[in-house]
Amino acid sequence: MLAQGHLVHRFSRQSFRACKGWLLMLGVCSLLLSGELQAGGKSGAIVVTDAEVELGESAWLLNAWMDIRLSKGARKALVNGIPLWFEFQVQALEKRRWLWDRVISEHRQLREVQYHPLTYTYIVKDLVTGEQHNFRRLEEAMQSIGVLLNIDVLEYAAVSDNLDYTVRLRGSLEIEALPIPIRLLAYVSSKWDIKSAWYQWPLER
Repeated sequence: MLAQGHLVHRFSRQSFRACKGWLLMLGVCSLLLSGELQAGGKSGAIVVTDAEVELGESAWLLNAWMDIRLSKGARKALVNGIPLWFEFQVQALEKRRWLWDRVISEHRQLREVQYHPLTYTYIVKDLVTGEQHNFRRLEEAMQSIGVLLNIDVLEYAAVSDNLDYTVRLRGSLEIEALPIPIRLLAYVSSKWDIKSAWYQWPLER
């Protein structure tokens, strides 16, 4: 009986923690939903403001700068403890006259921003290298996320002299990384569709 009572007590504590977590998540979703309904035109956006390719030791390297603006719902989620992931795709394409251009190289960068309420700081982490930085202001954190430096684009050995190539770049909020309740909200709200169009230019050799 004692062992059975111990198991019931343990199960009850685990159930309480799980329910508490779900109630907290539902509370955040409720806040986000009310914010979405009242937000009007406060949508988020990602805009590539500048990009260049320079010569590295064995490959072309990308430097790019993006302006990232969060929607009201995404900002509220972040402040309430939900980390946000941003994905950046860098592609090199081989130009073809009669067919679609062919992607011959692709690199993805993942950045995470998370708010730490105890220290009132925003933590930005590069999920590829593990490097992270702390910021006092959200604007500074988002500016840091939007800077890509020395990203591999295309190795010199992969190109042919008689072909032309282009480089393109885009960024987006990674909705699949959100907790399930908020992800469902993001699927039905255009204000969570935070991404840029492809920014494309010729590769100069």
